[in-house]
Amino acid sequence: MIKFFRRIRQRLLSENKFSKYLIYAFGEIVLVVIGILIALKINTWNQNRIDLKIEKQLLSELLENLEVNELRLKKSIEEEYRTGESIQFVVEVLENKSVYNDSMNYHFGRADFTSDIVIAKTAFEAIKSRGFQIITSDALRKEIIDLFDSEYTVLLAQTVRLEDQFWPNSSLPLFHKHFRLIEMKSRTFNKTLYDAKPIDYDALLHDEVYINMIKHRGSFRYAGADLKNKALEKTRALKEQIISNLKTL
Repeated sequence: MIKFFRRIRQRLLSENKFSKYLIYAFGEIVLVVIGILIALKINTWNQNRIDLKIEKQLLSELLENLEVNELRLKKSIEEEYRTGESIQFVVEVLENKSVYNDSMNYHFGRADFTSDIVIAKTAFEAIKSRGFQIITSDALRKEIIDLFDSEYTVLLAQTVRLEDQFWPNSSLPLFHKHFRLIEMKSRTFNKTLYDAKPIDYDALLHDEVYINMIKHRGSFRYAGADLKNKALEKTRALKEQIISNLKTL
């Protein structure tokens, strides 16, 4: 093909048909430009197709992360309420100076329990690493960043990190002071597992520091449940948004 066009150029020049040569040369340049534009268009189309495939994969993985987070949040919320109920029971027992019985041991042990939450975010980190622009929907991109970079971050800061400071410094020393574990095999709270028996029940009844501490701990449990409920709602909303978006890609 190149030799064919070269012969045409040479024939036009040899015949002194310069004007026709200019027209031909211009036409050849136009063809080259069109060829380049077509090649760029094909390359862009291929890249868009690749990006779309990657976006679908990342969103599918993010959906899996959100499903894991939904289950973890639901379980953690249930645990927060159970601990909160045990703390309420303990506070009533101590403030009413109730007579001790073995059924209290479960609640004394449960009152020291904290429900940690671990957020699954491997897909979010993969999206961040590749660049958030891989998510073509502006609205969806904003909601993803808001949930993982804001909502989940605040949740962890106000629950796990706060508890990490409060529990070893305030709660654990008083727990060690007043209780003896009956079992140490697990923390499943089935039957007598992790029941905590008072070392000196009368001393416990009159320890205002412990009573004040356990009330604070109860407020943390209900506040934690509220934060997790809020995060759960946003997790479910983002799940639905991603499912809807995947249908359009």
